[in-house]
Amino acid sequence: MPRYYGEDVAYIHDVGHADFALDAAPGILEILDRSGIHDGLVVDLGCGSGLWARELLDAGYRVLGIDISEAMIEIARSRAPEAEFTVGSLFEVEIPRCVAVTAVSEVLNYLFDPENEELGLGHLFRRVYEALSFGGVFVFDMLGSGQVPSGTKSEGFRVGEDWAVLTEREEDAERGTMERRIVSFREVGDLYRRTDEVHRVRLYEPSELAAGLEQAGFQVRMMQAYGGLPLSENHTAFVARKPAQERGTAERV
Repeated sequence: MPRYYGEDVAYIHDVGHADFALDAAPGILEILDRSGIHDGLVVDLGCGSGLWARELLDAGYRVLGIDISEAMIEIARSRAPEAEFTVGSLFEVEIPRCVAVTAVSEVLNYLFDPENEELGLGHLFRRVYEALSFGGVFVFDMLGSGQVPSGTKSEGFRVGEDWAVLTEREEDAERGTMERRIVSFREVGDLYRRTDEVHRVRLYEPSELAAGLEQAGFQVRMMQAYGGLPLSENHTAFVARKPAQERGTAERV
């Protein structure tokens, strides 16, 4: 399997792209609070460098983070040593009994696991549903089509104190996918080290995802913001709740 978010790309993502996870955190914590979930185990799929895990720990939750990138998990373990982290595909790693599952910053869009792509998100939704305690929630956000105008390419450039990254995005409307080409440069001694990665994502219609969640048994709510953080166009957040068990028999993890 190809390597994604290798050492340098993971480092740049952590130091240069932390805003979304940190700005989304208060809104997601509010969702947990309003759902009556004030403690217990939260499983974070595509946990990255542990920014959201750190926020969860500080709020009093226990955390299991899962990510396919060894470099990301290494950073996460340093940032949130109290949490548990596992390297692996979210399609394969066991999801233990928990009060909530999160997947922040469109991580479910990524096509990082070709061997399991055919299973689709429906299979993942069912696994999450079975893992959640009654009344538990699944909170995530996804990209839809229209990220890049048809027939064009979107280019970007960002620079930090010891790094620079160039990106190019191109959408394939017929296949419902988008490709991100990433060229990163990280200062190492007196030189800069170059890394090239290509990330593919599948773009979903929100109604399609809502239907899949409902088929798995969830009660679904869609949002265009995490609290005070508005999402960009064609970027939707989902709160999928597993119905509560009968009064007097609810369980807590």
